[in-house]
Amino acid sequence: MGKRIASYSEKGGVGKSATAAGMVAAARKRRLDGTAGTVYAADLDPRGTLTSELGINAPAFTMNDLLAMDPKGERGLAAEALTDASEDWSGVRVIAAERALANREADQATGFEFRLRHALDGVLGEDDDLIFDLPPRAGGKLVTAALLAATHVIIPATLNEDGRIGAEEAMETIEIIRDSYGHDLQVVAIVPSIVPGGRTTLADAIGKQLAATYGDLYRDDLAIPRHTLREQTRYACVPVTSQTGREAAALSAAYDSILTAAGATK
Repeated sequence: MGKRIASYSEKGGVGKSATAAGMVAAARKRRLDGTAGTVYAADLDPRGTLTSELGINAPAFTMNDLLAMDPKGERGLAAEALTDASEDWSGVRVIAAERALANREADQATGFEFRLRHALDGVLGEDDDLIFDLPPRAGGKLVTAALLAATHVIIPATLNEDGRIGAEEAMETIEIIRDSYGHDLQVVAIVPSIVPGGRTTLADAIGKQLAATYGDLYRDDLAIPRHTLREQTRYACVPVTSQTGREAAALSAAYDSILTAAGATK
């Protein structure tokens, strides 16, 4: 089975969706360069930031439909929910989000948390990779469903108090998922995100605190730099890996390195 990698933090504004989109772009580039398999994206955030960046505006079928219409957790049903990303993201297949997805937080069906994992079973091949974008909230049904469907987690953390808290609370939720469900979910790394060229004293202090708390899980070598190009590509709904120049190269290298750390298909 291919890797199922979640981008997760319990604070907004820390680059969670940007990290997910960057990993999708890097995985797609690997396929364009000859790597076998397909790239999939699954958006669990009702705000639909990843869905929009992948050029999907009015999907006929969404993550909300998949989770609402599959009370028994039918295996392999996700194959029917997949939508092609835009031409600029050609080759990527997406389970899109919509605002109504927030309604699933109130879903009282027994076994809801396993619904997504069952729906994905049999869809991914051993050379495929799936990237999840999770909502920035403490636990909740959507987060639980996504983490139970994932195999690996990347935690982006801006080097400020929001980034530190988001990483801390994400780790607490992951431990609850592991203990409550016996799910062998692997945290790949806590990754410094949106890092400015000249780090402040506070940024250095937050980085040292994260390193002291989480040891080798804190990966400063995987830091994602802050570049204006990232916002430009997000606005234009194009992969950063399709751009040229120093900033594009730096961002593309960072996202590709994160994929490698997660054991994604090369």
